[in-house]
Amino acid sequence: MASSPYIAKIVSSISSVGHWITESVLNPLGLLQIGIAGFTFFLAWLFAKRIREFLKRKTWPSLSHLHFRFDPAQFALVTQFVLWLFALWFFQALFAKLKLPSDALHVAFHLSLLLLAVRFAAFYIRKIFWVRVFYSVCATVIVLRMFDLWSPTVHLLESMTIVLGTISFSLWAFIKAMTVFIVLWVAGSVTNRFFGHWLSASPNLNYSDRVLIQRVSKTCIAALVILVSLHAAGIHMTAIAVTGGAMGVAIGLGLQKLGSNLISGIHLLLSKPIRRGDVIQLKGALGEKGSVYGWITRMGLMYVQVATRDGTEQLIPNEVFLTHKIENLSYSDNRVRLHIPFGIAYKSDLNKAMALALEAARGTERVLKAPEPICIVTAFGDSNVMLEVRVWIEDPRQGFRRVQSKVYLAIWDNFHNNGIQFAYPQRDLHIIDGGPSDDIGLSAKSPPPAKLET
Repeated sequence: MASSPYIAKIVSSISSVGHWITESVLNPLGLLQIGIAGFTFFLAWLFAKRIREFLKRKTWPSLSHLHFRFDPAQFALVTQFVLWLFALWFFQALFAKLKLPSDALHVAFHLSLLLLAVRFAAFYIRKIFWVRVFYSVCATVIVLRMFDLWSPTVHLLESMTIVLGTISFSLWAFIKAMTVFIVLWVAGSVTNRFFGHWLSASPNLNYSDRVLIQRVSKTCIAALVILVSLHAAGIHMTAIAVTGGAMGVAIGLGLQKLGSNLISGIHLLLSKPIRRGDVIQLKGALGEKGSVYGWITRMGLMYVQVATRDGTEQLIPNEVFLTHKIENLSYSDNRVRLHIPFGIAYKSDLNKAMALALEAARGTERVLKAPEPICIVTAFGDSNVMLEVRVWIEDPRQGFRRVQSKVYLAIWDNFHNNGIQFAYPQRDLHIIDGGPSDDIGLSAKSPPPAKLET
């Protein structure tokens, strides 16, 4: 079997661990290295303790939007292992300069590297299962490197080849690609969060600009991570281009709506016909009766999130905002004018009715004093005089049906207290005597028809 020499080498390396400890550690030079490692660890711990005490006296904000919480104790612990790592690195270089063996320092260096990776991962990984997986992988890698088992293990994994048709790659290439992907994905996610934090603090960018820049950067980072990971697995860019061109046609036919929403989202973020916080009204956009009324809470590349007065969130595809009519009630100004029509009887005092209607509108909550409410005559109907009160509000996000209802109720009270009558349909029926009826049939008073005799 091709892998048997590598297995024999691994077994031989494991059996020599005890001999290595006796020869490299349990001697005066090895004990000196252990003492240096312990002393540098104590100095790093002492310095980290001072840093922790200093940071606890300061007030640090919680950067929750970055998925990080600044903890002085965690920061000091990571700093401790960083300092210890650099100190061991320095003494390793010093021993190499003096041409002295530094096996114990080499072991301590890799141990500090493992502890640093574990403590740093505690900042990012939240689930216990993945924390344990990360700990196990790091411990395995460090142990293999400390006892010079890394090279034979790599050769063994390279000899285990996976063949899929015309594509073949080793198990080591797969592990390397997955490791590169995870590391780059985590680094890209952290970079994108800090980049988003920097964008949110920029006074020269509005919400749409920040969302567009952050989404584009996130897409570019994801594409770069995937391409680098495939290259690490041994898949060349030429194969990716040929396969991608063949699959692109098939995928494009099935994802037309997805592409349409993506392009529409980019157009909305660039042209800014709607913005976060705008109060909008879509009439019949989703094939429903009535309209969608609410305010925009989030804009993405695929959909817009709209909160309604009913306490629900509607996810509306971006394409809808380019193919249907949109009423943006707060695009350039938050003020919105409401039209409140009603009718009065012809025998009522028209001027008095208009004055009472204005009085009712001015006394209604949320109605602006400037511009002032107005009342106009709109038409002379069949049985009533049609009037309309027009008022302004500046908080359309709170809805306007309640304002209309309160104005109607105030008009009702004022009219009933002052003798103004509302109109109701009236019809005058005029009966004209035009002589005997020519209609088919006989009236009740007509004599019965004569009986025909045969």
